[in-house]
Amino acid sequence: MYGYLTELGFVSGVDYYEQYSSGNYVLDFAFVKARRPLFRGVDIETDGAKWHSSAQQRKRDGYRTYKLMKCGWLVERFGEQFTVEDVAAVLEKHGLKPSL
Repeated sequence: MYGYLTELGFVSGVDYYEQYSSGNYVLDFAFVKARRPLFRGVDIETDGAKWHSSAQQRKRDGYRTYKLMKCGWLVERFGEQFTVEDVAAVLEKHGLKPSL
């Protein structure tokens, strides 16, 4: 994911944050939006098969998504295989553009 975000012109620490703490959770890639009531930003989660493929793991991920959404995050999940075009489409859907 980091490579694709870089390829699309996004800069870590400027446009998004890696391993961003939000309450009891650590978000993989957080696009933080300040000064918007009830909306914190977009969280991009990368769900590798090793940690996210069993029924119990998927249930845990669903609960995590629910809790983050209640806190104002929009959560987008990517599985094992995705392309730079997939990432670009999700970022565009949420109106996210590189700052530079």
